[in-house]
Amino acid sequence: MLRKMLAQVMFYNPNDMNGGIAELIERDFDVEYLEDWIDDYGPTVWVNAWTLSELDDDSFFDWVETIVEPAGGELLNAGPVSEAQGRGRQ
Repeated sequence: MLRKMLAQVMFYNPNDMNGGIAELIERDFDVEYLEDWIDDYGPTVWVNAWTLSELDDDSFFDWVETIVEPAGGELLNAGPVSEAQGRGRQ
């Protein structure tokens, strides 16, 4: 069964964000740059990425992690939209 899944990703270096977003889009994610999330201590940027998936929560998290980590991102949360939206930095 397909579920709408959300991944919340952080990039410590803004220069890595475009490559990370491109990797997610290549795998059919819709991506939103969260310009209203501001890091007072550095140039960190955050993005939300949504897709439809049949993976269970743990497998989805692991899969997204393999996409964003090589691109310089850190996966903060991942899971069904209703659950993932309520967690993490906001």
